[in-house]
Amino acid sequence: MIKIDGSQGEGGGQILRTSVSLAAALGESITIDNIRSNRPKPGLRPQHLHSIQTIAELSNSTTEGLDLNSTKVSLHPNNISSKNIDINIGTAGSITLLVQSLLQSISISGKKFTFTITGGTDVNWSPSADYLCRIVIPMLEKFGFSINSSVIKRGFYPKGSGKIIFKVKSPTKIKPISIIEPEYSNLVIDGIITSGSSISKSQSKIDEQCLYAKIFLEQHQLNIDSINTSTHDSGSFSSGICISSTSQNCFIGSDILETNIKQLNSLGKNCSKKFLSEYSSNCTVDHHLADIIIPFLSLSKSSSQFTTSYVSSHLQTNLDLCKSITGMNYKINKKNKFCYLVSINP
Repeated sequence: MIKIDGSQGEGGGQILRTSVSLAAALGESITIDNIRSNRPKPGLRPQHLHSIQTIAELSNSTTEGLDLNSTKVSLHPNNISSKNIDINIGTAGSITLLVQSLLQSISISGKKFTFTITGGTDVNWSPSADYLCRIVIPMLEKFGFSINSSVIKRGFYPKGSGKIIFKVKSPTKIKPISIIEPEYSNLVIDGIITSGSSISKSQSKIDEQCLYAKIFLEQHQLNIDSINTSTHDSGSFSSGICISSTSQNCFIGSDILETNIKQLNSLGKNCSKKFLSEYSSNCTVDHHLADIIIPFLSLSKSSSQFTTSYVSSHLQTNLDLCKSITGMNYKINKKNKFCYLVSINP
């Protein structure tokens, strides 16, 4: 039985999602207590319930404590089985965070799945749908996954109602990575904005912000390969930009979501500056993706290495948590002020 203190590290939902999904992948029982104990509303929130309930269904598990606001949960998994699952989060809860947990739980099963998830595609405090499709999924495919994602409808805070369909074939083992020297290419800008009476000429507004980002990056000798913009129906204002660069030896990106129409004019500037900081670090994996990939690499039977621009509290928490669950070891070496070498060893 794995026992996890849910208040350790950054003490948020990340600990819960990572712990449960890794336990399901390994087929080991787990108990997590003190769940989100340092948050204003401790315990399980609706998005956490959906995540654990779906992982329990995928792994044919029995559970205890799986109730709203519960601060202690136990999961006893059996075998992972192929399934087609429809999930309606019911709010603007993040689709991208949920699917990360599901993919972690099935990551060494070698099975096929279809997940149809309704909720928030582009919401604060989580990766955008564009970041998921441009950065996260290509990296997972490098690990051995086959993933087809279709963004059917965008969903924003507070209503959600977005929909993404994922068709997944998981590997039986995670392929290791060794990406130390960057190879920057395929630089893409994706911009979205909501339409409605609250903002006129929505398309021209997001075109303008993406053009600003393009000009800014070109001034720093970065050539843009393509720009994609779109307008979406929503009951509230939202706009976002994702800038990405992917190759076999580089997975970096930045994304920003803005829900305050008065701040729209700084969207392109802020996102391009964030991207430039990742690019200038000469890293191969941006610091958000570094956090995301640790649970997958902790299940690999071989050593991996990558460089990243920043060791965030999320990354450190995931490293320590995965070490306690899977037994992997890690090392972080500082290459320079803005670049760190992360080594994962089974």
